[in-house]
Amino acid sequence: MSERLFIRLGNTSEQACSWLVWSEQEQEIIASGELPDAQSLTSLTERAGNRPVDVLVPAASMMLTQVALPEKGQRQAMKAIPFMLEDSLASNIDDMHVVVGPRDGENVNVIAVAHEQMQSWLSWLMDAGLKVKNIVPDCLALPLAQCKWAMLDFGNEYLIRTGEGSGVSVPKAWSSIAMPQLVSEHTEDDEAIRVASYSADLAVDDVALEPQPLDMPMLVLAKGILSAPVNLLTDMYKPKREYSKHLVLWRNCAIVFAVVVILALVNKGLSISQLNTQTEQVRQQTQQVFKQAVPGVKRIVNVRSQIDTHLRSLSGQGGGAEFFEMLNKLKPAFNAVPDLKPDSIRFDANRGELRMQITAKSYGQIDKFKEQVSQNFQMEGGAMNNNEDNVTSTITLRSK
Repeated sequence: MSERLFIRLGNTSEQACSWLVWSEQEQEIIASGELPDAQSLTSLTERAGNRPVDVLVPAASMMLTQVALPEKGQRQAMKAIPFMLEDSLASNIDDMHVVVGPRDGENVNVIAVAHEQMQSWLSWLMDAGLKVKNIVPDCLALPLAQCKWAMLDFGNEYLIRTGEGSGVSVPKAWSSIAMPQLVSEHTEDDEAIRVASYSADLAVDDVALEPQPLDMPMLVLAKGILSAPVNLLTDMYKPKREYSKHLVLWRNCAIVFAVVVILALVNKGLSISQLNTQTEQVRQQTQQVFKQAVPGVKRIVNVRSQIDTHLRSLSGQGGGAEFFEMLNKLKPAFNAVPDLKPDSIRFDANRGELRMQITAKSYGQIDKFKEQVSQNFQMEGGAMNNNEDNVTSTITLRSK
């Protein structure tokens, strides 16, 4: 069947859900609309019929990141990926569903979404009688169109795909702060990032926007979802294979199927019995992979702890909404002292601290900046140093 039903869910059941029925054969929209909440998904049950159902979910409700993983010994190293994410997550790793995406050089794209969120989405769809084969983060459904990035204006946010398996959702209210930071993090040379633009009114500094055919946002995502690099329905959420209800009429086929199931169970049992003998081998292989990934390490006492320590040294302590909120509160202070510039900014999510090294033309400008900042933050100021024509200082900020 050439017609498919596409649905974009919200983070909570109270948020609106967009939907669209698209004919691949006729290349036209059959129907589309927006439901007020998740409870209204039942109105799509009859419309879905026997059509395939594909679902988009907000990238803002999950973490899309990358972890360094050498290609050599990759099969064993994959088992360590969830533990590499522990310091970047506010939740326990056991509460997260981790999906591995495509490789990007020495890095592997990874998605982490809470089991609670996954179960909520699936319960809404199940209550509506909708059987789904694909659940994809909305930003990864944006076609790159031979560009490095792709960008779409969708409601109150900008969906941005920053690579084959990476992307982000930026609230419009934070875009003036978040977008320059995002661009600077991904700019490797003086050449502007080429961005496939799927909205008419996009304006982003220091990137090269390449306009694409203008379609309604849900149609852009619908056309790209089938070539998306990941499907969140993996592991425990992988849909069970459906067999025809008439299969029971074919006795011989049923017998063959039963034999296959028994053999699979026997094979699984044998694998489980071998796990104890393989534990030491896996530990040694993990240490070997870690030594290859981090040259210079000679002694390993606790490989998991040392991996965590090394990742913290590489990536800092995260960021996210709290980081952008603190930057937003700093804007009045920077406006009040326009000659003062930040030399470096480092955010520690675990401690809720923002550390900055700043440069101004005089001691008075730094004092004025600290006075402005102290209105919104708890501040610890370092010593001020006079370097020829400039004065530098270090300050540490915490939210009040």
